[in-house]
Amino acid sequence: MSLSFDPDRISLPIGHFIGDRLLESPGLLPMRRPSDGASYAECPIASEEVVDEAVQIARKALKTSNWGGVRPRERANVLRRWADLIESEAKTLARLEAVSSTRPVGQLVAGDIAVTAEQIRFFAEFADKEGSDLVPTDDKHLGIIMTEPFGVVGAITPWNFPVSMAGWKLGPALAAGNAVVLKPSEMTPFSSVFLAQLAVQAGLPAGLVNVVLGDGQTTGTAMTGHPDVAKVSFTGSTGAGAAIMANVAHTGIKPMTLELGGKSPQIVFADADLDQAASAIAGSIIANAGQACVAGSRLIAHAFVAEPLVEAILARMKAVQAGPTWDAATTYSPIISEGSARGFTRSCKQPAPRAQNALAAANRWRARAISMRRRFLRRSISLLPPSPKRSSDRY
Repeated sequence: MSLSFDPDRISLPIGHFIGDRLLESPGLLPMRRPSDGASYAECPIASEEVVDEAVQIARKALKTSNWGGVRPRERANVLRRWADLIESEAKTLARLEAVSSTRPVGQLVAGDIAVTAEQIRFFAEFADKEGSDLVPTDDKHLGIIMTEPFGVVGAITPWNFPVSMAGWKLGPALAAGNAVVLKPSEMTPFSSVFLAQLAVQAGLPAGLVNVVLGDGQTTGTAMTGHPDVAKVSFTGSTGAGAAIMANVAHTGIKPMTLELGGKSPQIVFADADLDQAASAIAGSIIANAGQACVAGSRLIAHAFVAEPLVEAILARMKAVQAGPTWDAATTYSPIISEGSARGFTRSCKQPAPRAQNALAAANRWRARAISMRRRFLRRSISLLPPSPKRSSDRY
C-alpha cells in the first residue's frame, strides 16, 4: 500500500495536550505547508497561564504516580510499550509530520519514526543502569554520590526533525524519572501532540508528558522562566539559545542543555575512495535539503581529486526527486518557509569573494508541473581556489 496521501484530508490534533486531554485552543499563528505554501491551519499560542497549568499538572503527576521512585524496570517497560505503539502508528505519525514539515512521508516511516522508537528503547535500557556512585573512603565512612530526577523538565524542539527531536528529549528525561513539558516548533507541532497521546495509551501516567503549542516569545519564555521547571533542554538556533540563557539568568538559575548545532566541513584527501566520498557528501547535504545541524555544507578537497569528486557529487544530486512531502516518491525536501527560501537564495547569489565558478545556480525551481507554490531550491556547488594564506599543506 502506498504511503502517499491527500494533505487536505488529514485530521490535525490542534490544541495543547495537558494531562490526558487535548485542550482545543483558538489558532493565532497562520501555518503554511512547506511543499506548496498553502494555508492549512493555525497554531495556538499557550499563554503564561496555560504553561503554568501544564507545569502544575506535571508536578502533581510526579507525586501521585511516584514515577521517579518506582522500580527503574517499571519505567523501562512503559517506555518500551510506547516505542511499540510508535511503530504501529507510524503511518499516522508520518502523515501528521509530513503535512507540516520538510520531511517526506516515505523517509519518515523508514527513517525518523523507526529511529525514534529505537532511541526510546535505547534510553529505556538506561533506566536501571545509570545511577549513583560509591566513592572511596576510609573504613569508617561511606561516600555516595546520589543521582535523582530533576522533577519537571522544560523541553523545546526545532522544526527540522520534529518526531526525532521530541524522542531524544522525552526518552532520557522519562527514563530518569522526570516529567516533561514539551514545546515543539510552532511550524511543526502536530506529530509531537500525537506522540504524547501515544505515551498515555502505552501506560505512561497521565501528566508526565504535556505538550504546549506556541511561539518562543510567549510560550517559550513562560516555560524556560517558570520557577517550577527544574531543567531546560533546547535544540535550535544560537540566537534563541542566547535568549533562553538570558531569560533563565533573569528568572532564576537552573541547569540548561543547549544544542545549538553547527555545520562542519567535509575533508577529502588525495587517496580517498571518491565514489564512497561523493555518496556521503551528497547525502549529507541533500538530506532534508540541507536543513540540519549536521549538513556538510562546506567541502575541502585535495586539488588532485577536486574535479572528479565534484562531478560525482553532481551526478548524485541530479538523481534525487523533488516533490511534495505527502508523495511517497519524493526524496528531496522543500525549504521550511518562504523566508528561509529567500535567505538561501540570497546566500547562493552572493558567493564568497574567492568564488571561481558556480556549477549550478541557486535559482528557485519547480519540481513538477503541478499547481503548487513550491519552496524548492536547485542543488548547487560553488568552487573556491586554494587559499593563498594557508599556513600548512598538512592536516
